Amino acid sequence: MKVNKQIIKNYIKKNLVRISKVSNYSIFLKNSTNSFFNKISKFEKYQDIIEKFNQFNKEEIKKKKSTKKRISKKEKRFSLINKFGKSKKYQKFKKITLLNTFNLQQNKLRIKNKFSSFYSYLILKNQEFFKTLNKIKHLKLSNLKSLKENKITQKKFEQKIGIIFYGDHNLIFLSLLINLNNKVKIDGVTEIPVPGNVIGDSIVEDINELANIALDSINLLELNTCPILIVLSSSFFKIHTFKASDLKQISESDNKVQSKSPYLPINTVVDFLRMSDQKISNSLIRTIYSNKDLISGWTNTLEIIDLPVIGLVPAAPCIFDSITEKIIEEHTILIDIESASTTVLIGSKLADLSSHKLPFGSSLYVSNNSKETTLNYFDRILNSIILIMNQEEKQLPSNIFVMGTGLDKLLHKDMSLPKGFKNISELNLTDFSYIPKSMKIHELVSRSVDSSIYSLTTILSSCV
Repeated sequence: MKVNKQIIKNYIKKNLVRISKVSNYSIFLKNSTNSFFNKISKFEKYQDIIEKFNQFNKEEIKKKKSTKKRISKKEKRFSLINKFGKSKKYQKFKKITLLNTFNLQQNKLRIKNKFSSFYSYLILKNQEFFKTLNKIKHLKLSNLKSLKENKITQKKFEQKIGIIFYGDHNLIFLSLLINLNNKVKIDGVTEIPVPGNVIGDSIVEDINELANIALDSINLLELNTCPILIVLSSSFFKIHTFKASDLKQISESDNKVQSKSPYLPINTVVDFLRMSDQKISNSLIRTIYSNKDLISGWTNTLEIIDLPVIGLVPAAPCIFDSITEKIIEEHTILIDIESASTTVLIGSKLADLSSHKLPFGSSLYVSNNSKETTLNYFDRILNSIILIMNQEEKQLPSNIFVMGTGLDKLLHKDMSLPKGFKNISELNLTDFSYIPKSMKIHELVSRSVDSSIYSLTTILSSCV
């Protein structure tokens, strides 16, 4: 007759204690020759069963011991946490943390999908963190100010971002960290010259090669999972401002909109920005024109790179708006100096803004006698601006603000700008840290990129 081994095992486990007693008792009585157990013990089957009983017994004892050890270890490990959790200070801290979490989750639902995850993260943290601090003032925390500063500076609130800037046939890659207070720390810079067969005068000729160049620097700076901001030279864009009442429709197909484009209508990309309430009929519409092939070349490249994109923006308009937030004048003038051209922006805060591209830049004025040639450049640019202002019947402001890659080439150390011109770095538009010696990666082709770095950190601060 066949016996089911599983049934025997289950029976043995259930009756292990009882059976083990019997087995021990049989051993105790083995000296008795006439005992029943002594007779049975001579059988081989009986010996096998006894061995299995003892084996199961030992295993059960081992399991119980190991379980007790694990429990005792856990109790030791969590004893300090349990003590801390019961403390009054922890209970207060727990209330603050829950309040932060509740507000953050509520507001996450209100962020529109068109914002990038990075935008949502920074906007929520920046707004809700300080709202929460105001709500918990009744707790009378003695060090509220230092708490606010410490929270901002913690690493977990920093976002790593990459910036790609293209101008004058050079690509500049920045790796930087930005916190909730818009403080920027640059931790890596590379500058790469771009051959004419990859990017021509303005349009991307070889998308795959441009993507390969970009990916090499992205990997070098460890930006593989970071959001990217693309900044293009101001000379690739034209800016004009319309009154809303002058346009039949705010569209690329409007005749007046098309008339201001430097490109054919079929090859024009237009971006509109309303500068005041859309209910007001005479509100202003800022219009930015660009070449469609130029934009599609970069968007196709970004598809290959396949990283989150914050945006693709022209260099000068963001900085112009930052200046007008800080300096209030009837008219503001900003010039962006490049190697072969200079872009002049003239306008005022949240109002009329127009751009003018002049056909000369820093390259004509770089020589051994740098001080004299620099003065010649600024004399020429000033005369050009005076002509434009006279045509538009506007008065010249007290200062003309200067930025651009060409500024580093025109100015050397210990050189200052002529009277009437002011470097945007003197305005403290952004709070950033740039220490090349402390960086693992700082590879430049140009003698200096200080002006570009200041401009790019300002643009990033204005975008977020």
